[in-house]
Amino acid sequence: MIATAHPTPLSDIGYPRLCAHRGLSACCPENTLPALAAAMGVGVPEIELDLWRTSDGVLAVCHDPSVDRTTDGHGAISELTWDQLCALDAGAGWGDDWRGTPIPRFEQVLALLGGRAVLNLHVKETGLAGATVHQVCDLLCQKGLVEAAYIAGDEAVLAAAQSYAPEVPRACLGQQADPDAQIELARRYACQRLQFGRHVTPTQIARAHEGGLICNLFWSDEPDDARAYVQRGIDVILTNSAQRLAGGGFPNLTWR
Repeated sequence: MIATAHPTPLSDIGYPRLCAHRGLSACCPENTLPALAAAMGVGVPEIELDLWRTSDGVLAVCHDPSVDRTTDGHGAISELTWDQLCALDAGAGWGDDWRGTPIPRFEQVLALLGGRAVLNLHVKETGLAGATVHQVCDLLCQKGLVEAAYIAGDEAVLAAAQSYAPEVPRACLGQQADPDAQIELARRYACQRLQFGRHVTPTQIARAHEGGLICNLFWSDEPDDARAYVQRGIDVILTNSAQRLAGGGFPNLTWR
């Protein structure tokens, strides 16, 4: 069995906690079903993944706007059909054991992880007239997963999500180079979270908390480094190496 339901209800998992960035991406091809399932296997309560829309309207899980880096193919996702993406190998650079690993579509991720982990959904662009954001929101609402996911994005994505489905939680990624401006942007779009960069200060974290915001950090892969950020007030550590930080599979960090 590659993934099992978390023994603790998601609403009862406290902070601080880990978020597996692109799944267990240090050990598996990023943003693939094996990487996402492996993150579940180490007990991580949050998992981050990236979404683009294909030319024929399928939500594909991939970080980059093109498939060039992560597969054996070439081209922009927005210009490729889903059938074309299905012919690509996302495990091609990982050796024979991973050969044939496909790019997943968002519905497959929801079937695997929906309700079993909080999904940090980095929606990379709004799509024409907001189509990408609308499709993500529709799927979350249809499957009853509004309380188990949040949309993370820049200002355009936040605006589209707030306008179309305000009930879907939002995390601000815009203005990450300026944490004070980022806090203001998060407030403008009624976000529940923001995702700071590594240069954020304890004062800025405290200011975000005063505004009721949950504070993510992008990123940390070393236990001592992650512990230092948690001690400064960070709530959620995004990491490529969740298996190292989880230290045996417990669901949330207990370093405070």
